[in-house]
Amino acid sequence: MNLNRAPVLITPSGATIGQSKAIERYLSRRFGLVGETPEDEAMIDCIAEHCRDVKDAAMRKGFSRFAKGKTDEEKAELRKEWFESDMPEMLGKIEAVIKETGSEGYAYGSSTSYADVVIWALLRDCMAADLEDTAKAAEKCTALNAIADKLAAND
Repeated sequence: MNLNRAPVLITPSGATIGQSKAIERYLSRRFGLVGETPEDEAMIDCIAEHCRDVKDAAMRKGFSRFAKGKTDEEKAELRKEWFESDMPEMLGKIEAVIKETGSEGYAYGSSTSYADVVIWALLRDCMAADLEDTAKAAEKCTALNAIADKLAAND
């Protein structure tokens, strides 16, 4: 199932699982991070997919050092636009959702979920060169930051 590519996870029963998102979801289910009902799981997954949309949009913006066909000046302008306008707007939409679905320090319900882990990864586990700009882009997102801080503190 892994098409000879990383990452892979070998389960205790010996199954080999490929694809990072499949591995994330498997581990989330295994460790009880998807809620108690299929509806909980779908809502948690929905929030996680919103976060994935943010990462995908950043890649499409085309300002990474791996982007081809753009000058350094063009990349710098795209980067500035992303962190000052696009990312804060997208994070604001996620913030609004979790204010409806979660509680203090949680994206959904009142316990740690896969959505909380994905939010932490989006805001705190980014490339070192992006950490300060990401923090600034998220500065008005008090609920998202509370989730990331709570998870980082391992409370």
